[in-house]
Amino acid sequence: MAVLNWDHTMINVQNVDEAAKFFGDHGIVFARGGRHEKWGTENALGYFGLNYIELISVYDKVRAKQFSRSDASAVYDAVKDYQQKVQRINTIAIRTTDIEAVHKRLKDAGINVGEIEEGQRLDEQGHLITWLIFFIDDTIDGLPYPFFIQWQGSDKDREQKLTEQGLIVQHAAGDLVARQAVFSVPDPEKVAGIWSGLLESKTENTDSEYHVQLGDRQLTFKQGPENHIVQLNFDGAGDQLKQQTLALDNIKFSFK
Repeated sequence: MAVLNWDHTMINVQNVDEAAKFFGDHGIVFARGGRHEKWGTENALGYFGLNYIELISVYDKVRAKQFSRSDASAVYDAVKDYQQKVQRINTIAIRTTDIEAVHKRLKDAGINVGEIEEGQRLDEQGHLITWLIFFIDDTIDGLPYPFFIQWQGSDKDREQKLTEQGLIVQHAAGDLVARQAVFSVPDPEKVAGIWSGLLESKTENTDSEYHVQLGDRQLTFKQGPENHIVQLNFDGAGDQLKQQTLALDNIKFSFK
């Protein structure tokens, strides 16, 4: 059975360096990740163990117009937000140990999955980074689906390599863990049920909120108009950020 984990969170920004500096000024370290030549996008990455945040923007406006949502839904949405000067949390990537099994399960369930492809980007040192990935060419009443990814090698080996490369680091803001993603959606019960099916998890509800467990992390769905992830909640903050909320336009990080 495929093991599923919250791999990373994609956040759409206008300029990756400016966004990285904003969070860096508050003790959260981001480093340039590289460029997706196929899509004309670039990113900066902030790691919290293997779970990380990807700040994504456009560097080649011409190339970014040359693919459709059916090619790479989450990246397409990032490009659209860039064009409309919107900064917000896009969606999350789910890491799997068996991407073919997950792809087949979702396809058999009638989910409009794209083909499994090899993703690529060049890092800042010119090294080619590759992975297997598939997107879902659809939305849940306008809410973006997650996408699914499988990296080369074991989690342990990958974590060691990222640490040796200086990408997994101790943040001045504390020993941070992105513990919860908060979704604002018109029908939280319906959407939580769909996500729990995607992730083979269970839905629990407290008051008017619905929760889907993903390992030791949680996806929370509450009623609201945004139809997007509106906030990431972190454990492990030091005194600098404890009980604080950082906001960059529509991007909100809350710290315990």
